[in-house]
Amino acid sequence: MIYVPDLSYACYVVQDSDTIRAYKIKPYNPGYNNSINIDYRDYYIKSNYIYKDGTQQFGSYSQLPICLSTDYLTDSFYYRNDFDSILIIFLIMSIFCFYIPIRIFSKLFKRGAL
Repeated sequence: MIYVPDLSYACYVVQDSDTIRAYKIKPYNPGYNNSINIDYRDYYIKSNYIYKDGTQQFGSYSQLPICLSTDYLTDSFYYRNDFDSILIIFLIMSIFCFYIPIRIFSKLFKRGAL
């Protein structure tokens, strides 16, 4: 499964190993001597899924991208590539926010250590 933060786009394309491009509408050839601009959003996988919006122009001779099947996509955060980093940060924050203050207050009031 490939994690994508927002599954509301019409077409998803893997640009390279770092980028997934999501098109608002499925790209198509507009016909002879015509062109169409389609908005897209690039998600950078290895950069904590930050994104950049843009527009791509498709003409009558443009090569159309091949869209990924939605069977391979998910928006469940368990499939994020940085999920292990998120868990480590959560653990460290929990120690500093809960365990250490509880130890300090229990020593101050002589209730006993946890």
